[in-house]
Amino acid sequence: MARTPVHVTEAAPKSRGDLRREAFLKAALEVFLEQGYEAASMAEIVTRAGGSLTTLYNQFGDKQGLFLAMIGERAQLLTTSMYVELSAHTPVETGLTRIAEQSVTKLLEPASLELYRLILGLGAKFPDVATKFQKNGPDRVSAALAAYLSDRAEAGEIEIDDPVEAAYLFISLARAGLVTRALLNPEFRPGPDDIKASVRTCVNLFLNGVRPRPAT
Repeated sequence: MARTPVHVTEAAPKSRGDLRREAFLKAALEVFLEQGYEAASMAEIVTRAGGSLTTLYNQFGDKQGLFLAMIGERAQLLTTSMYVELSAHTPVETGLTRIAEQSVTKLLEPASLELYRLILGLGAKFPDVATKFQKNGPDRVSAALAAYLSDRAEAGEIEIDDPVEAAYLFISLARAGLVTRALLNPEFRPGPDDIKASVRTCVNLFLNGVRPRPAT
């Protein structure tokens, strides 16, 4: 039987501006983690990324704009898997398992843990940055997951009154098992099997709850 040819759409080549933006964001992550938000030097970021300060400021406005763009870029890595499952209308247990495994794996990366520790320390001195981080990061991720949960509700798989609140709760539940411990204990390094086991428990609790034993 002849096979139907598969046509692969090639991604458009990145423009010079896109490549420069990527270089700035990569260098920004390194400098923010090494020096902290307040001490981070825009000049040092340009030194590592190449280009010019003028180009950096034209693309991001200022240091806060660069920091928030970096957060948005990392949030997009988490939302991608959610939109994939949404587009595929993946059954809820399978979809949530994939989403949680990819998200937890990403959040457990050393750079992700260090960035989150940095953000936690910004709230008191830079409340505006912390507030905008919430919008650029967690709010975007929760909105993407809420869209997937709404799709599964419309398919009749689950009943859900507030998809956004449920999304926040699921993400918090998935993160609490391993990511919170890794944040507090740098020596704690869970592996793939630990992630799968933790996610399995998380998904089961989210979908089925904790059932009390019958009274004897």
